[in-house]
Amino acid sequence: MNWIKPLTIVEFVFIGIFLLVYATYFIRLYILARRLGTTARSVIFKFITRVIYLSLCIMGLLGPSFGINEIEAQATGKDIYLVFDLSKSMDAVDIEPSRLEKTKFELIKNIDLLKSDRIGLIVFSSGAYTHSPLTFDRDAVKLFIQKLNSELFVQNGTNLNSAFELILSKFKISSVQNPRKSKVVVLITDGEDFGQLDSNILAELKKNKINLLTLGVGTAQGGQIREELDFKKDSGGKIIISKLNASYLIKLTKDLNGKYFQLNNQQNGVVDLLKEVDKVESNWIDTRKMTVANNKYYYFVFLALILIIIDILFTVRTIKI
Repeated sequence: MNWIKPLTIVEFVFIGIFLLVYATYFIRLYILARRLGTTARSVIFKFITRVIYLSLCIMGLLGPSFGINEIEAQATGKDIYLVFDLSKSMDAVDIEPSRLEKTKFELIKNIDLLKSDRIGLIVFSSGAYTHSPLTFDRDAVKLFIQKLNSELFVQNGTNLNSAFELILSKFKISSVQNPRKSKVVVLITDGEDFGQLDSNILAELKKNKINLLTLGVGTAQGGQIREELDFKKDSGGKIIISKLNASYLIKLTKDLNGKYFQLNNQQNGVVDLLKEVDKVESNWIDTRKMTVANNKYYYFVFLALILIIIDILFTVRTIKI
C-alpha cells in the first residue's frame, strides 16, 4: 500500500488535539465514577471506536493507493510565433521609452495570458532567424524577449519576405508531425519600408491557414530614431522621422484574414491581442501514457462513517440505576 500524501503538521496537530481532549474527557469520567462508586470501563468501548474512525479518516486524507492504472493524457494548445521587427525604426521614441522597449515591457507583463500554448520568437530586419524555438517555458520566453534589440542585425533593413518564408518552413515541419495544430503568428512592427511582398508567399500563408494578428507599434506623427547619444540622420544630415504605416499593416492583415491591433502612448492593444490569440481554437498537441496510482480513500472513509454511526446510536452508562 502506498500513500499519495505524507503526514504533515496539520495531521499531527489534529491527532494531538484529539488525544488531549479525549484524555481530559476520560479523566473527568474516571473521577466522576470514583466519586459515585461505579466504574468507567464502559467508556473504553467509545474510546477505541473513536480512535479507530479518527485514524481511518486521517488515512483517507493521506490518499491510500492499491495498484496502478495506465491512462492517456492529451495536451491541447496552439503553436504561436511572435515575429519581431528589429529594424532601426523600432528604436523611434514616439512611444516612450522607445517602440521596441515599450513592446517588450507590455508582452513580458502579459505573456502569461497564453496559458497552455507553445511560444517561439522569430526576429527579422535585413534577414530573419529563430531567436527562440517553440516552448512551454514562460520564463524562458520572457528572458528572450528582454534581450531583444536592434543590434542583433549588422545590416539594417525590413525584409518581411524572409520572416514569412521562415514562418512557413517552421509550420510545414510541425504540420508533418501533427497536422491538427493551430498555427498563430503575431507580427510586431511599425510597417515601415517593407518593400514588395512576394505574392506566392502570401498565397502560401493563406493556404496553410495561418492565423495572423498584427501589432502596429508607433504613431502617425512619427518620432526620431535614437542612435547612441544622438538621433539617426539621412545622408544630408537631416534627422529622420519614422512613422507608423498603419494603413499598410491593416491591408496586409486583412488580406491574410487576420486582425490588427495598435500600441502607442494612447492605445495599448497588447492585452486585447493576447486575448484574441487565446480565442483561437486549441488543437491536440500531444498524447502521453501516464501511470497513476489508484486512490482508495473511499474504503477508509466508508468504514469511518459506519463507526461514527455506531458511536452515535450506541450509548454507554457509567451509573447503574
